[in-house]
Amino acid sequence: MWDRSHKRTGGGERDGMATIDDVSKRAGVSRSTVSRVVADNGYVSEEKRRAIQKAIAELGYRPNTLAQALRSNRSNMIGAVVVDVGTPYFANMVYGLQRATRKAGKALMVSSGYADQDEEARAIIELVDRSCDGILLYLERPLRPDVVEIIRAAHIPVVMIGRMGSEVARGSVQLDNFGGARDAVNFLLEQGHRRIVHLSGQPDFGDTVARLEGIAAALATHGMSMADIRVVNGEFSQEFGYSATMALLDEQHDFTAIFAGDDDMAAGVLLALRHAGKSVPSDVSVIGFDDTFHARHLWPPLTTIRQPVDEIGETAASLLLQLLGEPGSVALQNIIGTSLVVRDSVGPARL
Repeated sequence: MWDRSHKRTGGGERDGMATIDDVSKRAGVSRSTVSRVVADNGYVSEEKRRAIQKAIAELGYRPNTLAQALRSNRSNMIGAVVVDVGTPYFANMVYGLQRATRKAGKALMVSSGYADQDEEARAIIELVDRSCDGILLYLERPLRPDVVEIIRAAHIPVVMIGRMGSEVARGSVQLDNFGGARDAVNFLLEQGHRRIVHLSGQPDFGDTVARLEGIAAALATHGMSMADIRVVNGEFSQEFGYSATMALLDEQHDFTAIFAGDDDMAAGVLLALRHAGKSVPSDVSVIGFDDTFHARHLWPPLTTIRQPVDEIGETAASLLLQLLGEPGSVALQNIIGTSLVVRDSVGPARL
């Protein structure tokens, strides 16, 4: 128990934080036995384990993780850099990362790189300086040469997310952006749409490139090419979806369907069409990409391509943990599939 000055009272232990010696005395076992239970390393009888766990709970003992790290040469910390942890997409990915790392008893430290090479570099160097056991990277820019050398010198395993591995990565997890975009455009073509607009992300982003290739593949199966549709590049944001759609309407561009690069863009598209008095899907069909939480709550509910973002994060973290457990293993790669989610925002093309 604790008095008002926040000092421990009772229990026969000295004031201050409980130590491993306190736990061993309370449980009636040796110090090394307590250490084996805390580290979950080595055999301890079930009776002694229960006694130690009971003593830990009663004393409020917390192991010195820094001392453990120094002894084992492991920090038990995994680092991650994503584009922007403040967005729902990457928050969901971090949820998946944490689901795997927590299960393995690892702490997770996450930073944002904001799709800026220098910010990404700064975040990675911070994680290396904090002696992370391994690092997960979702980057939009190539690694700076100095960062490559820093990672190599630290001998830290790296898993890339969302793009092919770099020269320092020993694993990668990619989304099937090609297949997802191909399925989206195929669905529009099957509904009779030929006057299609694609609102795309930044042209130098890996996701953007792969999706454009998927669109081209779908068009080719119908005897069409990229020259037969309109592509507008911008940012993955609701604001861009709105402004780009209003610009298309202002210039009186003739289109019957918009394939938005993500669901945030699609939300802006739907808002612009509503403000312009256009009916979805009677006048214009709209399809998105991601299947974020709000996709089903838009009006009309959004037809989109689902990517399991939390699964991407969990798979990447699991690959990294595998590399930590098997340092000599070969490079690992995993591709996560997408699926078409049909709701109410796509209909037959108007004549």
